[in-house]
Amino acid sequence: MGGRERLVLQTKSMLNEVMKSPFKIFFRCYNWEPVGIMTKREYKYDPGWGGMRVWGVGMTTDGKLFSEPLDRKNRRTGELEDLVQLETDLIVVTARSSQDPDDENEDNFQYFMGPHQANRFKDMEDRVKERDRIIHDMEKKILETERLRDFYQRESEAYGNEIRMLKTRVGYVSEKLADSEQQTDHYRTLVKVQQISNLGREGALDEQMSGARGRGAFQAKDSADVIVEAAGKQKAAQKQMSAMGVGATSDEFATKSDLHDMEGKIDKLLDTMQKIPAGGGPQQLPEKKKSPMPTRTEEAEE
Repeated sequence: MGGRERLVLQTKSMLNEVMKSPFKIFFRCYNWEPVGIMTKREYKYDPGWGGMRVWGVGMTTDGKLFSEPLDRKNRRTGELEDLVQLETDLIVVTARSSQDPDDENEDNFQYFMGPHQANRFKDMEDRVKERDRIIHDMEKKILETERLRDFYQRESEAYGNEIRMLKTRVGYVSEKLADSEQQTDHYRTLVKVQQISNLGREGALDEQMSGARGRGAFQAKDSADVIVEAAGKQKAAQKQMSAMGVGATSDEFATKSDLHDMEGKIDKLLDTMQKIPAGGGPQQLPEKKKSPMPTRTEEAEE
């Protein structure tokens, strides 16, 4: 058996004995430096603190005795803090970096995180990383949202320009529509005027057509028939006036002027008929000589 194997076996045997004994290997957190073997704990009164304090006593690896407090006076909190960071059946780990019990500076202490603290800090670290990841995802979403916002803003500006152009066109078309409505009203007025004119012409034509038959019949009559018919009408009028008692006590009948008017109209009619070309109307008659109106005695004799 070689020397290393014997050393391993001796170390194993020694560690087993140490674990069974009250002794423990003493370590510092600073660089995990082994100090020696702590053989016991002592409780000493500290008059400055006014209470008992725990001290670790033992032997260093070079055979010297050491004694140092296993707690610390924390000036900021005003409390005693336990400096034992880890303790098992084999080892004790302290946060003090030097053996000077009066060195209370922060640089003289290197704390070792315990399992529970490590788990808590690990959870906190994971939470921070999770939040960083969420923030990163949110930043990506924000960038995407800003990109979409810029896109929709450009689209809205384009639609706005189109809407303004359409409004301009609507205004132009509205003006044209108003002009068209005015022209339509004007044309309606013209149509009504034309309808009225047409109705007037139709009325005149109807009147001309209704009188054309009588005028044609009159023009077709013989002049003698016209004279006889007029004389008959005159005699009937005289009889009617006599029956009404008009002119019974006067020298002349009341219709004398009417007879003169009738005679003048007959003469004008005969003149008009004589002017009609031969073959286009009734025969031309010789001009009638005017005779004085019959006296009352002559009319009585007739």
